[in-house]
Amino acid sequence: MKKITLILLLLLVPALSFTQDILFDKSDSIRIEKILADTDSKEYATQGERILDIANRFIGEQYIASTLENGKHEPLYISCTKLDCTTFVELVLAIATTSKDGGREFSDVCRNLERIRYRGGTRDGYTSRLHYTSWWIEDNIKKGIVQEIKMPQISKRRRVDLHFMSRNSYKYPMLYDDTVAVSAIEELEKKFRGVYVDYIPKNKLNKNADILDIKDGDIIALITNADGLDIAHIGFAFWKDGKVHLMHASGAKKMVIKDSLTLYEYQKRRKSQPGIRVLRAL
Repeated sequence: MKKITLILLLLLVPALSFTQDILFDKSDSIRIEKILADTDSKEYATQGERILDIANRFIGEQYIASTLENGKHEPLYISCTKLDCTTFVELVLAIATTSKDGGREFSDVCRNLERIRYRGGTRDGYTSRLHYTSWWIEDNIKKGIVQEIKMPQISKRRRVDLHFMSRNSYKYPMLYDDTVAVSAIEELEKKFRGVYVDYIPKNKLNKNADILDIKDGDIIALITNADGLDIAHIGFAFWKDGKVHLMHASGAKKMVIKDSLTLYEYQKRRKSQPGIRVLRAL
C-alpha cells in the first residue's frame, strides 16, 4: 500500500501539534484500532502479559533498518509492517499503554508513541528524538512509563561514553551537512559521558527465574562495547522451558521473531555485547 502523509489537526489529535504531520498507512491505523478493540475484551494479570499478547501479533513482520529516517521535519512515523528493533518496542509499548488506559482510537496511540519516543514527550525536530537507548531509558523513567529492574546480587557497573552520532554525523542523512544539529546532538551526548549504569553480565543469563528478576514482556536492552555507543539491540523478554528468550525485530532474520536461542545463547555468540539492562512497563 502506498504510504500517505496526513496532517492531523488539533481537532483530531488534541495532544499533538497541528503544525506537524504523522506518517502512516491507513491499513496500519485500522489494524491498531482492531488490536485495541480486541485487548479491551481481555483481562491481563500484568502489563507484561498485555505487552506480549500485542507483540505476538507482529511476528513475521518485515525488519527495515533506520525506519525513522524520513526527512528533516521529523514526522511521527508509525508502521505495523516495517519495523526495526526500536520502533517495534515503541509501537507495542504505545499500543499496550493505550490499551491499559482505556484508549480505543488510533490518535490515542499517536499521543502515547510521541510521548515515548521524544524527549519530555514532545516532538520538536530531529534532535528531540531519544536516539540513544540510554536517553530513552532515562527519559521514560522520568515520565513514569517504565522502571529499570536492578539485580544488585548479580549486576556490575559500567561507564557510558556517548559520542558516536556527533563523530559519525555523515552516517545520518538528517545530520549530514547540518552543523547546528550535530552541535545539539553533541551537547546532549556530553551529559552521558562518564555516567555509570548497572547491568546484568551475560554469563548470569543462564540462571532461572528465581535469580533473574525478568518477567514476560520486560524490555531487554543489549549493551554494546562499540566505541561511542551504549546499546546494540532491544526487544521483549519471554520465558520458555525455564529459560528467558528474546522477541525482537531481527536484522539477521529480517523480520520480527520469537528467538529460538535463549537470551544467554544469543549474547554468548556476540563478543561485543557484555550484558543487558532490564526495563519494566508501569
